[in-house]
Amino acid sequence: MLRNYLKIAFRNLFNNKAYSLINLFGLTTGLICFWLIGLYIFDELTFDSFHKDAGRIYRIIEHKTSATGKESKIAGVAWNISDRIKKEFPAVDNACRLTVFGRSPIINDENRNTFYEDYYAADAAFLNVLDFPMVQGDRTTALKAPYTVVVSDEMALKLFGSKNIVGKVIRTNREGTPYTITGVMHIPKNSHLDFNLLFSEATSITSSNDFRNFTTSDWSSNTFATYIKIKAGQSAPGIASGINKLVATNRFANADKSSFTLQPLKDIHFYSSGIDRTPGPGSNIMYMYVFALVGIFVLLIACINYVNLTTALFSTRSKEIAVRKVSGADQKNLVSQFITEALLLTLIAQVLALICVKLLLPAFNAFTEKQLSLGTSTNIRIWLGILLITLLVGLLAGIYPAFYQARLKPFLLLKNKIQVAKGHLSFRRVLVIVQFSLSIIMIIVTLVVYLQLKYIGKKDLGFKKDQLVVVDINSRAVRNGAERIKTEYARLAGVKSVCVTSRVPGEWKTLPKVKLQKSGSQAPENETMYYIAADDQFLRTYNVGLQHGRNFMQAEGDSTALLVNEAAAHMLGIKEPGEQPVDVSGIQFSGEFTAFVRPMQLRIVGIVKDFNFQSLREPLAPMVIGYKNNPIHAIDYFTAKVAAGNMRKTIKQMETVLHQVDPDHLFEYNFLDKQWELFYREDQKRQVIFLSVTCMTILIACLGLFGLVTFAARQRTKEIGIRKVLGASVSHVVMLLSKDFLKLVLIASLVAFPVAGWAMYKWLQDFAYRIHLSIWLFVGAGLLAALIALCTISFQAIKAALSNPVKALRSE
Repeated sequence: MLRNYLKIAFRNLFNNKAYSLINLFGLTTGLICFWLIGLYIFDELTFDSFHKDAGRIYRIIEHKTSATGKESKIAGVAWNISDRIKKEFPAVDNACRLTVFGRSPIINDENRNTFYEDYYAADAAFLNVLDFPMVQGDRTTALKAPYTVVVSDEMALKLFGSKNIVGKVIRTNREGTPYTITGVMHIPKNSHLDFNLLFSEATSITSSNDFRNFTTSDWSSNTFATYIKIKAGQSAPGIASGINKLVATNRFANADKSSFTLQPLKDIHFYSSGIDRTPGPGSNIMYMYVFALVGIFVLLIACINYVNLTTALFSTRSKEIAVRKVSGADQKNLVSQFITEALLLTLIAQVLALICVKLLLPAFNAFTEKQLSLGTSTNIRIWLGILLITLLVGLLAGIYPAFYQARLKPFLLLKNKIQVAKGHLSFRRVLVIVQFSLSIIMIIVTLVVYLQLKYIGKKDLGFKKDQLVVVDINSRAVRNGAERIKTEYARLAGVKSVCVTSRVPGEWKTLPKVKLQKSGSQAPENETMYYIAADDQFLRTYNVGLQHGRNFMQAEGDSTALLVNEAAAHMLGIKEPGEQPVDVSGIQFSGEFTAFVRPMQLRIVGIVKDFNFQSLREPLAPMVIGYKNNPIHAIDYFTAKVAAGNMRKTIKQMETVLHQVDPDHLFEYNFLDKQWELFYREDQKRQVIFLSVTCMTILIACLGLFGLVTFAARQRTKEIGIRKVLGASVSHVVMLLSKDFLKLVLIASLVAFPVAGWAMYKWLQDFAYRIHLSIWLFVGAGLLAALIALCTISFQAIKAALSNPVKALRSE
């Protein structure tokens, strides 16, 4: 029977080539979109799952509440917590520490390759708890000895051009002793930790008395990211309770309340919003739900096409169904036949889709910055999903047409007395409404994302970021020679102005905060404000307006001068700057504030116009600008406003100037406007994804609509001929065939508007600065969908209207 079903299925595919191609194209396109999105979601959902026993690994989070009720969460704890956990908690299998000490030049004496990289240090247990794949070396001993380092396979190739480098040495500017490479590891893209070098923590203990003394008594810092692996069957909340008791027993009492929880390793990627010291940008689980819905939408639209076209074409198979029933076929046989046809078409579409996905993956990986694959190494769950989706799509597309056609009575089929029942017609119309509702939702989503990103790109930030080149200061020699370098930069023909700062607007490193209040204030707690240091050319270079008071002066005595933005002035209750004294009692780079031994007394000399120095997802915050020679934070950047002419030549000249001061300094620079674009890189990716899927959704829906209109025109050939003979115009016939479908698009718009409006309202809440959802945006999306539908309908409608009525009547 199966052979017979397949034979008839192939015959029907070839007998209705146009409709078969429409269905095949729709299902293939839907499956391509579904699998590209599905592979992306699977990769995201399996973040950090490559670690053995990932389900038993946790990160320790400290929750702090200040005396005034301010809450914070920090993914870093004190040294002694991890050290004592292994000794005193039988439920803990192992524990490890990881910390980062800023950036260092990495030097390979064999070929003088130099790179600046973050200096991560980990204890000997790190590679046993978090078992990154080792390309070379022994994970149990790689980080035991001082002056040893494990490098990523990518860094191995950058430094030596080979992964076979165990035993070779590299140097940094931190210690004079070279580091021996004891291992090469692979860092998968779906890891929340992303580093190129992992230095032995024993190095810091051996080489630094200060570090050794600090760790001995450390029960209160947030310096060390700490991971623990618990034994099978043990309770994570129970261990967290034990950690709280351990710290309470050993830590000195302070004003802040503190508690500890354990965060599952697999939750870090999606659930670390608001947790300080979490590496990487992380993600939002809501986007996974959205992408999943988008993938299901486009596949559902393709299935609806199949249902609509198959049920519309049932009359062409009425005699076949009748003869089969008269010959003894029961409803079960006919249902099996029609479902086999749907499964066959779905299987062909699935094979074509997987071939296309395989070809598209390199470009898709480059776009999404992933390492997705489809082959023998692909997770078995993906292949099981492919098999399951093939069956589900085949059944979803085929089950209604199968049961509908199988229940028709043979006598009526032979007499051609079958009428399209109202219920059936209504069902098909509902499916068209669903198709275009989903299409209009996707159009609105794409438009809103595009308009929001366009708004962000053009919004006045309070400063000018174009034509600004930011050069890193990475050595003491360059920092000491900053005035000389700045003077030489200013003399270059391509440089309009230049300044030095500790941080820049749009900072890609940590933007510090200070605790500040008016001197003599009785406030229970100091105000928290962002802090940068700058010179007297900062306002001119960045085009920041001075509202009141004065700018910095090139004088040593101005090292205690401060500029504040309008938000900070309002918070402090200052309307006119008059050298008001303020006290700065501490600074925070990440984690907890570091209190000064005694508050630093500074003075406010000017108020500058508010400017955005963070992503526009964040509201404008109070900012303090200290003078470059301040005791709080040293300068870290040159910023040069360059002319738009020969920029490459100007940058080369800037590099030459810097190397005159420090020949070994690696010249690192960034264009500030490009760095700002990185804030919205993920949103731009989503915009492209939504745009691509929207185009595919509309294309599939229009192909289905085209098929339905073609069938409707064929069914009404005699009616059209009579109307034309009686004097009906071409426009009248076109309207006759179009109006019913356009009504469905109108209904689809009314369904789509509230759904899309609610979804986009929720998305825009992520931005402190956002567009308003105008009614005209929705009306425009509906009109666009109607126009696309009308163009699709009109092609076939005009063809039918221009046909010879005599020929139509004669053929009838």
